[in-house]
Amino acid sequence: CLPCHDKLGVPICGACRRPIEGRVVNAMGKQWHVEHFVCAKCEKPFLGHRHYERKGMAYCEMHYNQLYGDICFHCNHVIDGDVVSALSKAWCVGCFCCSTCNAHLNLKTKFVELDLKPVCKRCYRQLPRELKSRLLDMTKTLILYVPKIQPKRYTTAQIF
Repeated sequence: CLPCHDKLGVPICGACRRPIEGRVVNAMGKQWHVEHFVCAKCEKPFLGHRHYERKGMAYCEMHYNQLYGDICFHCNHVIDGDVVSALSKAWCVGCFCCSTCNAHLNLKTKFVELDLKPVCKRCYRQLPRELKSRLLDMTKTLILYVPKIQPKRYTTAQIF
């Protein structure tokens, strides 16, 4: 019975609630039979591969991206890896660049918003004075933005 297994220290599977004999997966604060620690969407076992957690559920990379992945504003693909967050949009690290000269913008690069897109300071300085004046009239101040990086969260379960 489960109370007896609990007293003996035998791990109980987080999925089937039965005792685990043999290999144990430790993930998400629970213990699992290897074959029971599966993607919540496709139900394929992770078998030691990384999984992505969301709202207490585990997903393989493909299904996590389908359900919750950020779409890059520039290339329109699901972002694989870290996400640059700027101007209320998500960008691939490699796609985050000045919309005028295509120079890569990094976390230390300050930029200006023009037509909801990033423009580096160098390109902003080269804009016609009249356009810069109208932009300043609209915002009253020149706002220099700094992008933020949000790492993608994944976990690799431990199998014993």
